[in-house]
Amino acid sequence: MGKIMTYEDLHFFGIKVVYKNLIDNGFEVLNVRKELDVNPQILARKKEEMYFVVVRTAAYPEMGILTPDVASKVTLHALRHKAICRFASVGVANANGETEEQMGKPETGGEFYINFNGLMPFPQ
Repeated sequence: MGKIMTYEDLHFFGIKVVYKNLIDNGFEVLNVRKELDVNPQILARKKEEMYFVVVRTAAYPEMGILTPDVASKVTLHALRHKAICRFASVGVANANGETEEQMGKPETGGEFYINFNGLMPFPQ
């Protein structure tokens, strides 16, 4: 069994998943911040519109959650910059896990099942 991903490892892995999705969908990624206490994680542009993307990642069976305090802070920041806010919730499972418990422990450098349903508008 390999090294279990830390929360920081999971967070950065989720950012990479979302980054690739943005590029694949025609976004120009302008900045990426992987620090846990910095929001938004990704600043992107598409068709002259700015996007602030908050990424949250969790291990199976959980999904990343956007807390109301982060949503309100990013929304205020986005208003000043005329940016559109989006939330990316990512779930990561250990693809080699044979039990629910093992699937909930993704390993660094391992194989994964990724649950990501795209960018979602911020809750109003």
